Amino acid sequence: MLVKGEASTFGRGTTRDFNESGARLVVTENVAAGHDLVVYLKLEAQRALSFLATVVWAKPTENGTEVGVRFQDGCQADRRRLNRWLHHRRLLSFA
Repeated sequence: MLVKGEASTFGRGTTRDFNESGARLVVTENVAAGHDLVVYLKLEAQRALSFLATVVWAKPTENGTEVGVRFQDGCQADRRRLNRWLHHRRLLSFA
């Protein structure tokens, strides 16, 4: 995952959890609640999905900042791809 802020790139981050409406991430830089970010998610072999997101909460950690982001309305095609991928993963977990 790559995270880009208003003025700079925050670098690669780690997803802790994500769903159709947002994500919990760890980024290497300090980020405060209220900041807008562009989050690029790479799902397996597919091209990366991009979402404009707003930081809802932020907590400093030893490795950077853990943040909760809410995806804003935007690229509906990427939103549909994320929804299909999540739906497929849920089906596999019941198999």
